[in-house]
Amino acid sequence: MSVSIKIVPLQNSLHMFGDPDRSSAYSLSGHVQITLSPHFLSRKPAKILLQSLELTFEGQSEVAAPLVGYSAVRLCAITRELVPHDHPVLLSNDGDECPGEPCRWNAIFNINVPGWLPASSCFGTDDSGVSYQLFARAKYVDVDNRKRDVSFHHRTSSSSSSWSLSSIYSAICSSQRTATADEIVSIKRFSGLPSEDAPGPAPLITYLLSGDKVTTSSSDKVQSIPADVLSKIRILASVPEYLNIEENRATLTLRLRTKDLPAEECQRLQLIGFRVDILQKDKCRSQPSREYQSRYPLPAEELQPPNLPLRWTQRSPLSMDYFPPSRNPNASCSRTFSLLPPNEDGQYLLQNDNYIFANDMEQTAMPTWYTLQTNIPVMPRVPGDDEDDSDEWAGERILRVSNTAGPLITVRHEIKVSLLLSYDVPDSRQRVNQSLTFSLPVRFASPAPRIGNGRRELCALFKSSVSSPFSSPSSSRPTTPVDAVDVITTESDLQSDDLDVDLNDHSDLAPLPMLPPYSLLYYSNGDRKIDPTPLPLYTPRDAPDNDSVEPSNSNHQHSIDVVPDVPLFTQKVCDVA
Repeated sequence: MSVSIKIVPLQNSLHMFGDPDRSSAYSLSGHVQITLSPHFLSRKPAKILLQSLELTFEGQSEVAAPLVGYSAVRLCAITRELVPHDHPVLLSNDGDECPGEPCRWNAIFNINVPGWLPASSCFGTDDSGVSYQLFARAKYVDVDNRKRDVSFHHRTSSSSSSWSLSSIYSAICSSQRTATADEIVSIKRFSGLPSEDAPGPAPLITYLLSGDKVTTSSSDKVQSIPADVLSKIRILASVPEYLNIEENRATLTLRLRTKDLPAEECQRLQLIGFRVDILQKDKCRSQPSREYQSRYPLPAEELQPPNLPLRWTQRSPLSMDYFPPSRNPNASCSRTFSLLPPNEDGQYLLQNDNYIFANDMEQTAMPTWYTLQTNIPVMPRVPGDDEDDSDEWAGERILRVSNTAGPLITVRHEIKVSLLLSYDVPDSRQRVNQSLTFSLPVRFASPAPRIGNGRRELCALFKSSVSSPFSSPSSSRPTTPVDAVDVITTESDLQSDDLDVDLNDHSDLAPLPMLPPYSLLYYSNGDRKIDPTPLPLYTPRDAPDNDSVEPSNSNHQHSIDVVPDVPLFTQKVCDVA
């Protein structure tokens, strides 16, 4: 007789929505299949006493880099006991229709997975990163073998003067056996909530910058644009709240004008062009940052490696020798690369004599802003330089989701913008060229999947989400500090009412069968309960009971007030292809 177990989750991956939130949780459900296979020639029924069935969900983050070495952090370890120690379960194929065939039992489980966990990811040449697994361990006793062992010890002990109960106890304990199984679990995180409609444009975040808060560089080392002139330039830079990682483009809108700059100075400034670049910054460290530790509840130090070794590792044997563990707790390693295609330089030149600020001092009902709009191409996979192997440890240059790589790996994105300005020097025909350079933080994210087949797919996506009543998986995002940039407004904001999906409104869908709780069908020892209540008579679906039909109430309809879009300013648009 042999016993084996297998972990069967209901979903291949666990979907999380919105930003990481420590006050939310998601349900990981499934069953552990226990298979009892009798011997080929044995006709006697096989019996085992299942004493324990322990299921553990564990997550970890690993990194290997030259300056960091090898470092690992245990993200979580959640254990559930499916068979109580004081209530063992007897499993037997006695009475089975096919006594020679294996018998199977399913132990249902449900684990609450914390909503702050990062998504599964691979980083580096040895596929390290964030990974999750389920581990099952069953402890059982072969009843027939135990009886034979006890009987044998009883006979041998009866003929010996040293007979004691300890010999029987050791015989029982020695007959305990163990079966194990493991299963990989993938966690995916999406921005927003799933909807039946196609995802619309993301709301915009607008940053206010002034000329005295950005980096300046001049081609002429002797002369430059006066500082008091640059300080009067105002820049409104708008980027989406998140960029769809599947669209391979980034939208950027710039609005320019001056404030309190004399008219004669306004007529001396012109915009020659601008240059854009989108950068990805990958950084790995030997230990989690203090910010991460204060925000998310990592396990205690005694539960972290090397105090408590990891159950598994993604490292290859080669990296174990090449990247030994680092002794520096503050060690870090990073790389930065551009996501622009190789044939794109990101530079846009405008027409000559482009004095965009010449009429800024004119009195108008609404201020006029000079607007630049462009779509920056993004490559999902950037070819590397064969001659430069300094960042070979980080693997391929691929576009990753922002800020979701775990405590040891940080992925950030930014758009770097340089405005090329020209200034006519007073009482001279000379022109001075100077650039204003600034960076805008952006976030790449995966949009939530669409719901195409009504409530079935809706329940499949949302059944795994178990959130706190005081928060939702799409909680507010913490503000990322930006040097020399102030966030002033959001042009369009997602209201919580717009994101909520009424899961109870199924008036236009056919009802789905609901399974009763396990406790109503079976006792705690696994025996089936006998229901004395007879089944009701069959009633066709097309013939409903007239007494149970109620007229629909129109008061449940919600009205939406549409507010017209009132412009805050006029603008001269320059759409850059």
